[in-house]
Amino acid sequence: MAAGIVSVLATALDAPEVIAVPGQSAGRLLAALYGPTSSGKTALAVEVASRLESDLGHKVVIISADSRQVYRYMDIGTSKTTPEEMRGIPHEMLDVTEPVRKFELEEYARLARRHITDALAAGTVPFIVGGTGVYVKALLEGWELDQVGAVRSSLRRDFPPSMAEDAYAMLRRLDRQAAARVHPHNYTAVINALAARMAAEDRTVRPERSGLATVVLGLDPGPRALAERVARTYDDQLRRGLFGEILDLNDRYQLDTEMRRRGHDSPNQVLHTHGYREYFEVAAERGKNVSDLTEAERAEVGNRVVRHIRGYTGRQRTWFSKLPAARMVRSTGQAYHHLAQAMQANRLSLGPGLLLRQSRRRQQVGQHAPDIRGDPDLAGGGDALGQGVQVDMSLCLVGRGEVPDGQPGRLTDRVAQVHLEPAASAPVDHLAEVEYVVALR
Repeated sequence: MAAGIVSVLATALDAPEVIAVPGQSAGRLLAALYGPTSSGKTALAVEVASRLESDLGHKVVIISADSRQVYRYMDIGTSKTTPEEMRGIPHEMLDVTEPVRKFELEEYARLARRHITDALAAGTVPFIVGGTGVYVKALLEGWELDQVGAVRSSLRRDFPPSMAEDAYAMLRRLDRQAAARVHPHNYTAVINALAARMAAEDRTVRPERSGLATVVLGLDPGPRALAERVARTYDDQLRRGLFGEILDLNDRYQLDTEMRRRGHDSPNQVLHTHGYREYFEVAAERGKNVSDLTEAERAEVGNRVVRHIRGYTGRQRTWFSKLPAARMVRSTGQAYHHLAQAMQANRLSLGPGLLLRQSRRRQQVGQHAPDIRGDPDLAGGGDALGQGVQVDMSLCLVGRGEVPDGQPGRLTDRVAQVHLEPAASAPVDHLAEVEYVVALR
């Protein structure tokens, strides 16, 4: 066969990065966005995901990393993303279970990892988004958490609730700092802290996923802006019907009775979630049901909620130091830029032996490039060659290459060979997609 020469068309790129190709290397990115409550991370994540899909053709699935949004029926008070706010972007790890007991970290990680694995297998970008730092860190670092669950079960057998003081004494001996963070009468918290401490030496990090790039983003408006946002968020929740949601939860789980009977030892997570718990605390203090709270008492509740959540956001912000790889962003554009750069990583594999590099030239093709897909020497020449896939033209290579006779598997330099659709005479801006085969020259 005579040597074939093929021209390739593309637009110039601003950053000296290498090309990402939808459906192939795009699925090898794991992205994460961590930010405190009311920082605006939900809206930013959805906007970034929408742009990645519309501009680059990369499908994205958002994996929620929020320890409160896993619970059903707790929607307004947790600012759970609504279907309208999702804008068609798939969301996972919302409404996973009822709040009758705590959803443990290892349970969350097991399910979330399954969604991440499924997304990567489908060529979709999994985007972890949330404000529960331990969730984000566990997924990024691949913590092995089954050991914690096993230790917790053993501790519950060895230290039943009647021996809570003994369990707390053991925790103090092992880790005074951890003991200082929990109340000695909060049996569940004591057992969880003790299990985490005892399993810490057995915790391992999974090996890095082969060929998977990871980008961690951080969103932090700063303490003053966060304080204002927290107050605005709570006011918005009230307008959206927060008190009605609390009454519905009370009817569903008999929380007035639960609060009076067990207080904060109750396993029901409504009573452990800021924005809800304060209503039942004030009602119990006043010796009445939550439905009978006066307007003045509900205003007092609101003050407590805002104060408690502001304190919580301060603790959330300390997690930035535990995510040292996080790139701080303040806008959708910055977040999009970081992820797009990662998708244009230095060397992205497109299949066995196939690599695509960037060129900064811009070239107009004067004639229709030949359809080489049916040529066995080019499109099917051994394991080193791949099949045609869709490529975003805004991220395509510019170049010119020659394929020698009978040597498709022994080529040395990287060249993209393209069959253009529609005809190459169409304006550059209208050449939205091409089918291509990459060969080594």
